[in-house]
Amino acid sequence: MKKKIVALLLCTVLAVSVTGCANNKDKNGESVHEGTENVGGTETSKPSASIEYDAKEYVTLGNYEGLEVTLDQDYEVDDKTVADYVNDNVIVNYPYYKDLDKTVVEKGDFADIDYSGTRDGEKFDGGTAEGSILEIGNAGFIDGFEDGVVGMKVGEEKDLNLTFPEDYQNNPDLAGVDVVFHVKVNRIVEKQDMSYDKLTDEYVTYLSEKTGMSYTTAEDMIKDIRSYLESASASSKNSAIRASVLSQLLENCSVEEMPDELLDAKLAEALKQYETYYCQDGSKLEDYVEQKMGTTYDEFLAQVTSEVEQDTKIQLILEAIAQEKEVTYEEEDFEIYINNLVANNGYEKNEDLYLTYADNVEDGEAHLRKIYVCNLALQSIMDDAKVTVEESTESNTEAVDNTEAVGGTES
Repeated sequence: MKKKIVALLLCTVLAVSVTGCANNKDKNGESVHEGTENVGGTETSKPSASIEYDAKEYVTLGNYEGLEVTLDQDYEVDDKTVADYVNDNVIVNYPYYKDLDKTVVEKGDFADIDYSGTRDGEKFDGGTAEGSILEIGNAGFIDGFEDGVVGMKVGEEKDLNLTFPEDYQNNPDLAGVDVVFHVKVNRIVEKQDMSYDKLTDEYVTYLSEKTGMSYTTAEDMIKDIRSYLESASASSKNSAIRASVLSQLLENCSVEEMPDELLDAKLAEALKQYETYYCQDGSKLEDYVEQKMGTTYDEFLAQVTSEVEQDTKIQLILEAIAQEKEVTYEEEDFEIYINNLVANNGYEKNEDLYLTYADNVEDGEAHLRKIYVCNLALQSIMDDAKVTVEESTESNTEAVDNTEAVGGTES
């Protein structure tokens, strides 16, 4: 299979709620749902997946059919979109150089060099590279490095005894430190004037050699990039529509109260997942939040609680709509949905995914079936929405991103 210059987006199926985005296993492979009592001040005796309730008893449905959605851009991919991407993301990152017949490095040259930096005889991080293109005189390296390369011959090697600046910011441990760089000049090259309008098969072959891809023609590469941009733009458009629909559902429908234990269970699970992800060394989540996140634990807990509460409201609204619309599905479609989640999130088998949401496979599968129905209901509302586009002067390139939707669904 051809290696891509851009990662094509996978399926656009709607995913699961935000409280189930992590693999709930501890470092010993045990489920972390068991024993979620007293996490962040919440207390629950069972996982949210096993709590039974009738969503329509908690939700008052308002208008959800024929919603009007206004987008601020058309998300179309035209030739300018493709050209801008090539210029700003491909050529900038992979400039084109050709060998020169010169044998001695002069100021203003582009030199292909290998270098290895040592401190007291030991290599330090970031001090070694092979095939690095250095513009001599551009002040890309610390003082003395480029001057030391001037006059070297192609194939020559030498040691440069240098000192990092006292105010060196990239690695404070090296500030003011004496080091030795062993340098070898591989060749002297000339930077070529390249842009989308000047793309050649020769440049594409050069690019493929640099990146390990298999493009041989400019047409082949452009076609692939256009395909990626169209896929990414379609995903961004879908996310924008979804975000607007979810926002309107929250405005038009009301959730007066939550099923007993449901919100606490979801909050405890969310906090446990944060703890599992960030505190693998056995530290406390409170300590991590205050030391690494730059906020107090109370503020963090309030934010997580707010997000979980909104996520739960949306789930209840969509469950109620699914009941009213009598949403059903084919078993084959659910299996495709599960297979995509397993493949895209690094699970080895379906059971591992199910155990992310409950202490047993049966409850985990039941939870995902519920979420799948919610997403089917949401998709039907999105399909029925009346979508218009505002006049905008913004570039279409802004349409290409991986925007996550609100309310716990993401692409």
